[in-house]
Amino acid sequence: MKERLTNVIKWFLMILGGLFLIQLLIGFGVVLGLVGFANADLDFINSDKKLKPAEPIIKYVEDYRQKNGKYPDKIEGIKLKKDLEYKYETTKDGNCYTITIKSKKDNLKKQYQYCMLDNENASSKSESYVEYME
Repeated sequence: MKERLTNVIKWFLMILGGLFLIQLLIGFGVVLGLVGFANADLDFINSDKKLKPAEPIIKYVEDYRQKNGKYPDKIEGIKLKKDLEYKYETTKDGNCYTITIKSKKDNLKKQYQYCMLDNENASSKSESYVEYME
């Protein structure tokens, strides 16, 4: 009888130990996930490093909109670094523009889109930034 009781207690403690170990692993994973999330760079658009190559174009386009009320149809004469090419497009209504910058040496493309709509009843702004390898 004593032997059976000790066996039952031994298995009960082993199961509790296993469950405790599983809890520790889950808790450790949760803590690692929270720390990783806290250190994540979630500020995509306002990152100076990412939009730095497009700054001269963005500045020119925003100045043009302030003066003329819409974004320019075409851009010419803006110089970027030697290894960068850019493409500028607007929507038909002139409220949105897209800048695509391509690096010649590493085939990296960066695309920035900005839309601004102002009228009597509503005001809306949207930005998007995408980086991808071609």
